[in-house]
Amino acid sequence: MDLHHLHDRLRAQKLTQAASGEIYTAFSKAAVTYDETCQLLTVCPESQAGVFYIALGLFHKDIEVRKSVVDLLERISEHEAGRHWWKGLSRFEKLAYIRIKREIEADAQSKGEGGAGTQSKRSPFEGLRES
Repeated sequence: MDLHHLHDRLRAQKLTQAASGEIYTAFSKAAVTYDETCQLLTVCPESQAGVFYIALGLFHKDIEVRKSVVDLLERISEHEAGRHWWKGLSRFEKLAYIRIKREIEADAQSKGEGGAGTQSKRSPFEGLRES
């Protein structure tokens, strides 16, 4: 898979929702191991906005695409070199990441409890203090 070409398409072309969704999903499936994540990070140099264009997938129309981007960004944030790219994300992108991740966790919890659980109210800024 040509990650550089796909990243350039995200960066330079106006894509349909379906086309951009396929690219975000492909990135998520392609960068699973440590080495694959390193390869993805090499096509996202910090001098060219880093993972900004990947993080734009957090605002995609399709929830499944947003979930795959959250998974990918989580792997990047846990990656030894990826932490540097993670720190380059804006507060707005990190808030979107945290919001979607909480939605995923709430869905999983409600499915596990049969929808009978109550959720506690938390500040949307709570997760940003860690990063």
